[in-house]
Amino acid sequence: GIAVFIITIGFSQHKIKVEETSYGFSTGKQHALSVIVFGGTTKDVSKAWQKKLKDFKGKMSEKKGEIFADNALIKDFKDNNTVDIYSQFKETKEGNAKIFVAVDMGGAYLSSSDHPDKFKAMEKILHDFAKKMSEDIINEQIKDASKILIGLKEEQDNLIKKNENLHQDIDNYNEKIRKAEEDIKTNLANQEAKKQEIEAQQKAVDALQEKLEGIK
Repeated sequence: GIAVFIITIGFSQHKIKVEETSYGFSTGKQHALSVIVFGGTTKDVSKAWQKKLKDFKGKMSEKKGEIFADNALIKDFKDNNTVDIYSQFKETKEGNAKIFVAVDMGGAYLSSSDHPDKFKAMEKILHDFAKKMSEDIINEQIKDASKILIGLKEEQDNLIKKNENLHQDIDNYNEKIRKAEEDIKTNLANQEAKKQEIEAQQKAVDALQEKLEGIK
């Protein structure tokens, strides 16, 4: 049989929400933004985020699970100042991946109070990233679950077909039984007729025998 695919994520947990927080990076505890990617592993999310960071043209490096983009230029900040981006990844207790991003603006870290517009821009970048990746992951899960569903339906069709064949077998056997019962009746009648033929023939043989014995 095919293993049934079970998705345990509740609908209420699917809201993509970027939060302002503080988190411990290699530079210490800093202002940061965090967001959850539903169904993602920290490895996959890290890989996808590094791809996204390439848009910002910074020099990227990785150390102890922390991704560092040096001298990145975020177009949505609408200035030509480069920033340093620190990113870390953590698995939540529900098994999703949480990404933490801190942006060093050059002396201060990005926060909603000090850089409201730029914070909003970074919030949107993270929201769109998490939304797209969550959708991609769930679409993959739908594809896998649908494949299993098709397999289960095929198995059901096979069972229905087998059931039809078994009924056909019963019909065939019933027909054979009916035919055999008729043949038994015919056979018994034939046996009776043969018995009478034998008796008549026996009488003929006996009469001839008597005739033979009567010759002196």
